Amino acid sequence: MLQLAGVLAAEAHPAKLTLESLEPHERAVVACSERRFALDLNWSGVDSLCQRPGCDNRPVDFQIVVCTEHLPQCDVHSLVAITRDSGCCVESEEDPTLLEGLPESDLLVRAAVGIGAYTEVVQAWLDICFFPVDEIDDVLWNEDRAMAMRHSVERERLRLDRVARKEVRRIRGETSICQACGKELLGWDMQAHPLYCSKVCSPAHPPAPAVMVPF
Repeated sequence: MLQLAGVLAAEAHPAKLTLESLEPHERAVVACSERRFALDLNWSGVDSLCQRPGCDNRPVDFQIVVCTEHLPQCDVHSLVAITRDSGCCVESEEDPTLLEGLPESDLLVRAAVGIGAYTEVVQAWLDICFFPVDEIDDVLWNEDRAMAMRHSVERERLRLDRVARKEVRRIRGETSICQACGKELLGWDMQAHPLYCSKVCSPAHPPAPAVMVPF
């Protein structure tokens, strides 16, 4: 446990560990800031766990600190924060095409669809992975590089829109009417859960969609 605290401190994480559960001589679960770890007391092994207390699933990755089951259950603020943390670990200035089609973005967008946060999450991803469109010319003085960045941003925006619409169809399945007012679901309100026709009908805490398949 002391070794784990040292590693986290070296990574600039607060190294205060809180014991969540203990199976004597077998396993301990500890929490540190927004992360959780399972310690094998027999083999000195350490595994990352989903951020949600009591969950034994692994997180999606080092940056997306919840599992695929709990990711769609995040609120808008948390999901946007996770998106920014996930996107800020990559560098796009030299070749922005390397950041097009990353599986993490698909998973985040699919989770966003289920809570009516598509617009916020996509904008956060594009801004943090690439550059805000209105800042590209100021950051990249080279005209060719600026144009390449703009093209990558727009290609990724269109691709993520296709990912989102596919997720809407998956969540709706055979459902064709709004679950609140009974109107026919003719389109998709990006700020509403896919089972509702608009943000007005969508509940503040919509039902979580079925567990997403890990990428």
